[in-house]
Amino acid sequence: MSEETFRWIVTGGVAIQALCVLVFAIAVVLLTRVVSRLQQRVAEVSSNVVPVLQNAVPVLQNALPVVQSVRTMAEENAPKIAAIADRAVEISANAKEISDVAKDQVQRFGVVGREIADRAVSQAARVENVVDHTIDQVQVAGENVRTAVARPVREASAILAGVKAAVSSYANGRRINIEHVTQDEEMFI
Repeated sequence: MSEETFRWIVTGGVAIQALCVLVFAIAVVLLTRVVSRLQQRVAEVSSNVVPVLQNAVPVLQNALPVVQSVRTMAEENAPKIAAIADRAVEISANAKEISDVAKDQVQRFGVVGREIADRAVSQAARVENVVDHTIDQVQVAGENVRTAVARPVREASAILAGVKAAVSSYANGRRINIEHVTQDEEMFI
């Protein structure tokens, strides 16, 4: 598996994990809002219920047969209510387990991310060292080539200057003409 494929897989895993954490966070926020609204409504209802209950006592005394039938119905439906409560407990346990797994995965991806970053930094340092070393070697090689080329050129130039002086001297004769010397001195002055 190539390193880029591995990075994409890790990135996908981190994205899925982040999405799970976001979904759970949204669910918790929504549940918190529902509970707070429910508490507010219960408080409002309880303040309104006390006067109603005082007036309802005579009515309730007359409603005893109805209460007994409701009790019978509640006893018949108790297993269903218990099953619903058990299911709610099971769902809550599953949600906690999913949250724990999500938290563990986030921590694992964090460790992997740090390891990847550390490796990238060390590789970058190695590349920088190699590039610096290569630049130094190129500079040394350039200096050596310049020295190797310049030295023979100077020597050839010196030889040509000597040959030119010899040819010039031979062409003009061995003695310098007095007119030529006088003229050179006048020009110098």
